[in-house]
Amino acid sequence: MRKLELGVFMPVGSNGFLMSTAAPRFQPTFALHKAIAQTAERVGLDYVFSMGKWMGFGGETAFWKDTIEPLAMGAALAAVTDRINVFATINPLLFAPAVAAKQIATIDGISGGRFGINIVTGNTMEELEQLGVVPEGYSDYRYQYADEWISVIKMLWSQERTTFKGRFFEVTDCVSDPKPMQTPGGGAPRVQIVSAGTSDEGLAFGARHSDYQFVGTEADVIRKIKEGGGGPPTPLKAATSLMMVSGETDAEAEAKLQALVRGRDLEALENLIQSFERDNRDSYGDRTSYLRAPHVFGFGNGRPIAGAPKTIAAKLAEIVLETGLDAIQVTFIDWVKDLEIYGTQVVPELRRLLADKGIQVGTEETVAA
Repeated sequence: MRKLELGVFMPVGSNGFLMSTAAPRFQPTFALHKAIAQTAERVGLDYVFSMGKWMGFGGETAFWKDTIEPLAMGAALAAVTDRINVFATINPLLFAPAVAAKQIATIDGISGGRFGINIVTGNTMEELEQLGVVPEGYSDYRYQYADEWISVIKMLWSQERTTFKGRFFEVTDCVSDPKPMQTPGGGAPRVQIVSAGTSDEGLAFGARHSDYQFVGTEADVIRKIKEGGGGPPTPLKAATSLMMVSGETDAEAEAKLQALVRGRDLEALENLIQSFERDNRDSYGDRTSYLRAPHVFGFGNGRPIAGAPKTIAAKLAEIVLETGLDAIQVTFIDWVKDLEIYGTQVVPELRRLLADKGIQVGTEETVAA
C-alpha cells in the first residue's frame, strides 16, 4: 500500500515562517519545539523537520531575528520523543565530513534510529558569508562540494577506516564509530537523506544520495523527479510544504488568510528579496518573483490551504491524488493549537478520503492507540 507521510516544518526562527503583523509573535524555544514534536507524535504524524537559518531579515516583525541550530535541537527532540522521525538541515560548508559523520551518528543513536538530515548547499548565501565560511567561486561548484562531502560521510559510516583524497576533502586512515543505527533499503549504515531543487544539478544530486526531494505541488515536476530527470527511475519520495489556515467555518479561515495578507511586512520581504538578488543564481529569479506577489506574506510556509478541517482535508486529498506526492509537511499560525486541530480533525478525515485509493495516511496505529 502506498503511504502518505505527514510531518511538521518546525518554526526554527522568530515568528515561524510568516512576515505579517497579523501573525502571532513568538521565539523558537526548546519548550515550544518539544510541545510541537510530542503533539505531532501523539496524533500520529511521521516526522518533524527543521531548516537551518543563521540570520534574520528585519522589518516590523523582526523576521527570523532569533534562530535555533537544527542539529542541537534535533538531538534534544530525539531525546524527548519515542517514535517520530526527526530531520535537521545541515550545510556542508559548516562541518567537516568526519565531524558531521560523528555528530549525525551520535544523534541517530540518541533517537534509536529515527534521525535524518536535509542537505542544503546554499539558500541565501548572505547568511553563510557573514560566518566567513564561503570559499571563492562556491556558487559555481556547490553541488560538487556537497557530493564529495556526503560521499566521504557515507564511506566513514560504512568502512572501518577511510582514506580519501578529493578536490575538497582529504582524510587518511580515518575512523568514525559508532555507525548510524539505520540501514535504509537494507544497505550500508546511514541515516535518511533529504535534498531539494528541480535543476539538473539538484535532481542529479538527489538521485545519487537522497531518499526525499522537496518540490512544489506541480505534477509534472514530481513526475520528472521520480523519472530521474530523464534518466533511470529513482526511488526518491516527492515531498512538499503546505500551510494550514483553519477556522470553524470556511469563511472564518478565509478571513484569517486575508488578514495575514493585509498585514504583510513589506520591509522584511524586501530585505529577503535583496538577499536573494545579490546571489544572482538562475533559480533565485523565481523566488524573488514569488516574494513580490501581492498575496505572499511569508517564506518557507508553503502554499496556504484555508478552510474548516473537513475542507482542508478535501483540498489535501485532491492535491495528493493529482500530484503523486509522498510526503507533506505543514506549517501553522498557532503551532500548538493548530497542530492539535490538524492531527485530531484534518488527518482522520484525510485518512478516510484516501483509504479507498490505496493510500495509508500517517501512522494509524499511534492514533488508534
